[in-house]
Amino acid sequence: MVLSFLRRQFIDIIEWVDETRDTLIWKFPDEDREIKMGAQLTVRESQVALLVNEGKLADIYGPGRHELTTRNMPILTNLRGWKYGFESPFKVDVYFVSTREFQNLRWGTQQPVMVNDPDLSLVPLRAFGTFGMRVKDAAVFFREFAGTDPVVTVDEFLEGGFRSLVVTHFSNALKQSGRSLTEINAQANQLGEVLLPLLRPEFERLGLELSRFLVESVTLPEEIQKQLLEQDLELRKLRRKVGMSQEVEDMSRFIQFQAGQAMEKGDGGGAGLARSALEMSMGLQMAQQMQQAASGGGNKASGEERAQILQTLKELAELKNAGVLTEEEFESKKKELLSRL
Repeated sequence: MVLSFLRRQFIDIIEWVDETRDTLIWKFPDEDREIKMGAQLTVRESQVALLVNEGKLADIYGPGRHELTTRNMPILTNLRGWKYGFESPFKVDVYFVSTREFQNLRWGTQQPVMVNDPDLSLVPLRAFGTFGMRVKDAAVFFREFAGTDPVVTVDEFLEGGFRSLVVTHFSNALKQSGRSLTEINAQANQLGEVLLPLLRPEFERLGLELSRFLVESVTLPEEIQKQLLEQDLELRKLRRKVGMSQEVEDMSRFIQFQAGQAMEKGDGGGAGLARSALEMSMGLQMAQQMQQAASGGGNKASGEERAQILQTLKELAELKNAGVLTEEEFESKKKELLSRL
């Protein structure tokens, strides 16, 4: 009975059979028992075992079977001062770190990311997707994230602030990419490949490898989409009047939205943006009118075209009175429009 009790006080087999598939760090439960000198440590594929002495990382073991002796524990032997053979049991903490790849981890922007679009100034975007990662350097990862918790799952690790770190670096990488809103929308499935090399260094600094990064959706915030929908309804009515093409409608819709947003700001930069947007919109309208004239409309505007030109002149006058357009700009645009009557 006494010998059986004593045998239970010493650990002679150390291993981890992971049945959860979502555990990053697992501490071997020693229950205040000591490890027997010569104990067998089994490390399976996709695992790394760490021996921690009084909170300090000592020896590291990769996959295989290891016999824990002073010969096979060089760092711990030096820390303990075991200069000669030592056969007595000893006390250390053993942590296992999973090095398998964890896939389909979700990320998403809680707040819109302001991207400096090369064509359309600042654009607020929301993005969502998945990424995959694995522990590349167990020692670095353990030093960065080790705590008193004997078990650390992927969800606990991500919710501890790491998912927001992904979003932060994604936002920075997206801004550095210099891609326009049109390119982002058209190539969202390829954007992850572009951002992957920009994000990897931040993961490596933490002992992790970013194996994949996918952007599944890039959208405008809901309130802006609602405003665009309202703009779309108005432009559909206008398109029926002047026969605008679908391409002109799409461009004009975003231009008018940008101009409206800029005018609401009421500052000098906003006025400049509104003026640029208005000029682009007028250019599209005039191109439309010229195309209709070339197709048989003659040099004189039709009744509907005349009404549209007069309405545009009225809007120009309002912008001039609001200080968005200068007197010279107003007169120049007025002259161009009156030539079409």
